[in-house]
Amino acid sequence: MFLNAIRLRLIAGTGLMLALAGCATGPAFDKPVVAPASQAQVYLYRPWQFPGGAASLKLFVDGAPTELTPPNRSWQRVVLAPGSHAFGLTEYLNTFSCGGARVDVQAGQTVYLAVDFTLTGTGTVNHLSCVLVPRDEAQALKDMAGLPLSK
Repeated sequence: MFLNAIRLRLIAGTGLMLALAGCATGPAFDKPVVAPASQAQVYLYRPWQFPGGAASLKLFVDGAPTELTPPNRSWQRVVLAPGSHAFGLTEYLNTFSCGGARVDVQAGQTVYLAVDFTLTGTGTVNHLSCVLVPRDEAQALKDMAGLPLSK
Protein backbone atom coordinates (compact mmCIF):
# COMPACT_ATOMS: atom_id res chain seq x y z
CA MET A 1 0.00 0.00 0.00
CA PHE A 2 2.81 2.41 0.97
CA LEU A 3 4.73 1.66 -2.25
CA ASN A 4 1.62 2.32 -4.34
CA ALA A 5 1.28 5.79 -2.77
CA ILE A 6 4.92 6.57 -3.52
CA ARG A 7 4.53 5.29 -7.08
CA LEU A 8 1.41 7.42 -7.57
CA ARG A 9 3.21 10.55 -6.32
CA LEU A 10 6.16 9.83 -8.60
CA ILE A 11 3.87 9.45 -11.63
CA ALA A 12 1.94 12.63 -10.77
CA GLY A 13 5.17 14.59 -10.24
CA THR A 14 6.63 13.35 -13.52
CA GLY A 15 3.42 14.30 -15.35
CA LEU A 16 3.51 17.79 -13.84
CA MET A 17 7.15 18.28 -14.83
CA LEU A 18 6.40 17.19 -18.40
CA ALA A 19 3.42 19.53 -18.60
CA LEU A 20 5.44 22.47 -17.30
CA ALA A 21 8.41 21.67 -19.54
CA GLY A 22 6.21 22.28 -22.56
CA CYS A 23 4.97 25.67 -21.38
CA ALA A 24 5.23 28.56 -23.79
CA THR A 25 7.21 31.56 -22.60
CA GLY A 26 6.95 34.11 -25.41
CA PRO A 27 4.92 37.32 -25.62
CA ALA A 28 1.16 37.05 -25.21
CA PHE A 29 -0.99 37.18 -28.34
CA ASP A 30 -2.64 40.54 -28.83
CA LYS A 31 -3.61 40.75 -32.49
CA PRO A 32 -2.41 39.25 -35.76
CA VAL A 33 0.19 41.05 -37.80
CA VAL A 34 -0.70 41.97 -41.37
CA ALA A 35 0.29 39.18 -43.74
CA PRO A 36 3.09 40.09 -46.15
CA ALA A 37 1.63 41.21 -49.50
CA SER A 38 3.35 38.44 -51.49
CA GLN A 39 2.96 35.72 -48.82
CA ALA A 40 0.24 34.14 -46.69
CA GLN A 41 0.25 33.23 -43.01
CA VAL A 42 -1.27 30.58 -40.79
CA TYR A 43 -1.71 31.03 -37.06
CA LEU A 44 -1.60 27.63 -35.36
CA TYR A 45 -2.69 27.61 -31.74
CA ARG A 46 -3.32 25.22 -28.85
CA PRO A 47 -5.82 26.53 -26.34
CA TRP A 48 -5.36 25.12 -22.84
CA GLN A 49 -6.72 21.58 -22.66
CA PHE A 50 -6.28 18.92 -20.01
CA PRO A 51 -6.62 15.93 -22.38
CA GLY A 52 -3.41 15.90 -24.38
CA GLY A 53 -2.01 18.87 -22.49
CA ALA A 54 1.35 17.24 -21.82
CA ALA A 55 1.70 15.92 -25.38
CA SER A 56 4.79 17.26 -27.11
CA LEU A 57 3.95 17.87 -30.76
CA LYS A 58 6.07 18.61 -33.83
CA LEU A 59 4.59 20.56 -36.74
CA PHE A 60 4.91 19.32 -40.32
CA VAL A 61 4.12 21.51 -43.32
CA ASP A 62 3.76 19.85 -46.72
CA GLY A 63 5.21 16.65 -45.27
CA ALA A 64 8.43 18.29 -44.06
CA PRO A 65 9.20 18.68 -40.34
CA THR A 66 9.54 22.23 -39.03
CA GLU A 67 11.32 23.53 -35.95
CA LEU A 68 7.94 24.39 -34.41
CA THR A 69 6.79 22.36 -31.40
CA PRO A 70 3.66 24.10 -30.07
CA PRO A 71 3.06 23.27 -26.39
CA ASN A 72 -0.31 23.36 -24.66
CA ARG A 73 -1.63 26.93 -24.34
CA SER A 74 0.47 28.58 -27.05
CA TRP A 75 0.46 29.95 -30.59
CA GLN A 76 2.77 29.98 -33.61
CA ARG A 77 2.77 31.97 -36.86
CA VAL A 78 3.81 30.25 -40.10
CA VAL A 79 4.50 32.38 -43.20
CA LEU A 80 4.02 30.55 -46.51
CA ALA A 81 3.92 31.05 -50.25
CA PRO A 82 0.38 31.31 -51.62
CA GLY A 83 -1.17 27.99 -52.62
CA SER A 84 -2.34 24.75 -51.06
CA HIS A 85 -0.48 23.47 -48.00
CA ALA A 86 -0.84 20.40 -45.78
CA PHE A 87 -0.39 20.82 -42.02
CA GLY A 88 0.11 17.94 -39.62
CA LEU A 89 1.22 17.34 -36.06
CA THR A 90 3.06 14.28 -34.80
CA GLU A 91 3.74 13.51 -31.19
CA TYR A 92 7.45 14.07 -30.64
CA LEU A 93 8.13 10.38 -29.87
CA ASN A 94 5.97 9.29 -32.84
CA THR A 95 3.44 7.49 -30.64
CA PHE A 96 0.46 9.22 -32.33
CA SER A 97 -0.33 11.97 -34.80
CA CYS A 98 -3.07 14.54 -35.13
CA GLY A 99 -5.41 14.56 -38.06
CA GLY A 100 -4.01 16.93 -40.63
CA ALA A 101 -5.53 19.93 -42.34
CA ARG A 102 -5.16 21.29 -45.84
CA VAL A 103 -5.29 25.04 -46.24
CA ASP A 104 -5.55 27.00 -49.47
CA VAL A 105 -4.14 30.49 -49.00
CA GLN A 106 -3.80 33.53 -51.22
CA ALA A 107 -1.20 36.28 -51.00
CA GLY A 108 -1.94 38.56 -48.04
CA GLN A 109 -4.37 36.08 -46.46
CA THR A 110 -4.38 34.90 -42.82
CA VAL A 111 -5.79 31.49 -41.81
CA TYR A 112 -6.25 30.07 -38.30
CA LEU A 113 -5.88 26.43 -37.20
CA ALA A 114 -6.63 25.17 -33.69
CA VAL A 115 -5.27 21.98 -32.16
CA ASP A 116 -8.13 20.09 -30.54
CA PHE A 117 -7.72 17.04 -28.29
CA THR A 118 -10.64 14.80 -27.38
CA LEU A 119 -10.69 12.03 -24.80
CA THR A 120 -13.33 9.38 -25.41
CA GLY A 121 -14.11 6.12 -23.70
CA THR A 122 -15.35 4.83 -20.41
CA GLY A 123 -13.71 3.23 -17.43
CA THR A 124 -10.24 1.91 -18.13
CA VAL A 125 -10.44 2.05 -21.93
CA ASN A 126 -9.89 5.59 -23.20
CA HIS A 127 -8.74 6.99 -26.51
CA LEU A 128 -7.03 10.33 -27.03
CA SER A 129 -7.52 11.86 -30.46
CA CYS A 130 -6.16 15.06 -31.90
CA VAL A 131 -7.25 17.08 -34.93
CA LEU A 132 -6.37 20.39 -36.56
CA VAL A 133 -9.53 22.46 -36.89
CA PRO A 134 -9.88 25.54 -39.11
CA ARG A 135 -11.33 28.49 -37.15
CA ASP A 136 -12.91 31.68 -38.38
CA GLU A 137 -11.04 34.83 -37.41
CA ALA A 138 -13.50 36.00 -34.72
CA GLN A 139 -13.37 32.67 -32.87
CA ALA A 140 -9.60 32.33 -33.27
CA LEU A 141 -8.90 35.81 -31.93
CA LYS A 142 -11.11 35.08 -28.92
CA ASP A 143 -9.39 31.72 -28.33
CA MET A 144 -5.89 33.14 -28.76
CA ALA A 145 -6.29 36.24 -26.56
CA GLY A 146 -3.45 36.22 -24.04
CA LEU A 147 -1.88 32.92 -25.20
CA PRO A 148 1.92 33.09 -25.05
CA LEU A 149 4.00 32.62 -28.18
CA SER A 150 5.59 29.18 -28.33
CA LYS A 151 9.37 29.42 -28.03
